Amino acid sequence: MKNDRKETFIHYLESQNDWCTAKSLASYFKVSTRTIRKYVNEINQNQTVIYSSPQGYHLVERANNKMDEDTASPTKRLNIILKELILSSEGINIFDLSDRLFLSISSIENDIVHANKLIETYQLKIRHKKDTLLLIGEERYKRKLMSYIISQETSSEFLSIKTVQDSFSEYDVSWIKSKIISILEKYNLYVNDYIMNNILLHLIITVDRIKNNNSVMHSADLHKVKSNLETQAANKIASFLEGTYNIHFNESEKYDFILLLSSKTTLLNYQTLTPSSLYQYVNEHYVNLTKRLLEKVYEQYFIDISDDEFFVKFTLHIRNLIFRVKNEKMTKNPLTHKIKDSYPLIYELAVFVSNQLQILEKIHIKEDEISFIAFHIGSFFERKKELEKKILCVILCPNYYDMQLTLVQKLEKKYQESIEIIQVCTEISEVKIHQKVDLFISTLPIKNKEVPSVIVHPYLTEEDHEYIQNQVTKLKRQKEMSKVKKYLDLYFNKDLFMKNVYLDNDEQYIEYMSNLLYEKGYVSKEYGQSILEREKMSSTAFNNNVAVPHSMGMDAIKTGICMIILDRPVKWGKEKVQIIAMISINNQNRELFSPFFEGVINVLSEWKNTNELIQAIDYEDFMFKMSKLFSIQA
Repeated sequence: MKNDRKETFIHYLESQNDWCTAKSLASYFKVSTRTIRKYVNEINQNQTVIYSSPQGYHLVERANNKMDEDTASPTKRLNIILKELILSSEGINIFDLSDRLFLSISSIENDIVHANKLIETYQLKIRHKKDTLLLIGEERYKRKLMSYIISQETSSEFLSIKTVQDSFSEYDVSWIKSKIISILEKYNLYVNDYIMNNILLHLIITVDRIKNNNSVMHSADLHKVKSNLETQAANKIASFLEGTYNIHFNESEKYDFILLLSSKTTLLNYQTLTPSSLYQYVNEHYVNLTKRLLEKVYEQYFIDISDDEFFVKFTLHIRNLIFRVKNEKMTKNPLTHKIKDSYPLIYELAVFVSNQLQILEKIHIKEDEISFIAFHIGSFFERKKELEKKILCVILCPNYYDMQLTLVQKLEKKYQESIEIIQVCTEISEVKIHQKVDLFISTLPIKNKEVPSVIVHPYLTEEDHEYIQNQVTKLKRQKEMSKVKKYLDLYFNKDLFMKNVYLDNDEQYIEYMSNLLYEKGYVSKEYGQSILEREKMSSTAFNNNVAVPHSMGMDAIKTGICMIILDRPVKWGKEKVQIIAMISINNQNRELFSPFFEGVINVLSEWKNTNELIQAIDYEDFMFKMSKLFSIQA
């Protein structure tokens, strides 16, 4: 195809705001439809420029700009590929995958190499049989992997104040938040930022719907709900919003908000409002329906969403969604575009749930309602990620007068950034058997030796706080290090590991190692020069035995570590070293790599650790020693 005709063809497609059929293009260019297909194939020979579908042809950047952005990120590409493999027991055709992701076969094959390193910890392996890619391994590990890749999509921005404010620009979100916090504090109720933002979004959506004459109406008996701190606070917040926005919370809206607040603040969450007690407040049909929907998600995607807090919230949402659909009270969701574009895997889960709900309830669900479901699912995964960073605690304390309440409130107020109280019991036999517990905080002696514990006074003393803080710090470090340990195989590579390579000085080592990284496709040809420039500013040698040369920027093609271990010291500037670890960091991997890098540096910072690593016989021995040292650090 001549260049001028190629440019004319692309320019014509660029001028169109819709799909162009082969027939219309053939008519315009006075050629056959077969020639049009030939043009497209030739233009797409090295890179997909034109997207093909049953609708016709469209320039890729216009047809699927977002897909380009998503697949530009190595992490997102891996997530998409792995998700497809998990869901397809028969495997997927590599050429179909290439077309879907707008990637070359070689790019996908390169991604598969990285994917196999990532999934080693799940005892899974991607095999390439002819043109088919297959995920080999046990189903339970596939389920764990699916849960992991879905959770990777969420971030601290998923439910941030900024996200809420951007979506509802006509409301002063920060001001409303401060007012709600003030009311909760008057009733001695404490919530962390994540839960606060969840409550805030629920209330702003509620206010917005009421203002647009879309109130929820269902059978609600406020007398069912006990009068306690939560109900008093919910009524006070509703009154504040009614006065501020000149609206009216009917009994249904108020009832739902009391239940929501009760599932999120201090004690009722632990003692009363659970999936089993929800029958007292919500029609049994909706509770069973929600259970069935979540079972369907588990069957299809291997994702277990069994969290009590999520179940309560999601049941209320499903019931209200059905009411809105049946009464044609559908409203615009300002988060639709953001969630659909930014979180495609989570949105796909929401589409599946919506489809199942349509089948079970014989209703039709529009896109805006699908986005609300996606929001709830995304919030669950964000919450799950947040909990992974926290220490999960069970409180054991007799319920004399207000002893339990006072103890829980004090702990939540002081440690809300570092611990999560998942259950409050009067004795250890009440602890849920399946529940993961990191720490018991108890006012009574306990015999359980499997889980760490701190014995405290019913009314906490300074000494108690010191004991709790020490144990929390220790457990958090163990969590962080065990997580980092999983990535050892991802960033270390046998092809980049060497023993006893003796050169004259640091410049020669930098040239040698950067060339090796270049040959293996990790860095550009100029990478060595950027490391030399960094080294001239300040030596990367530390601990009198280790050098960690790296570039000023995170501009590598791939993230990895090139490692040389030496039996005898060599000169590195003014220092002498026996371990040289050259780091290449890709900008897309920085969030995942940073904690890992910090863990490696912590290991290499101690002389006794480096001394042990120096004695490694080969790569396998080095990895064994490194893994052991990470465990000790934890």
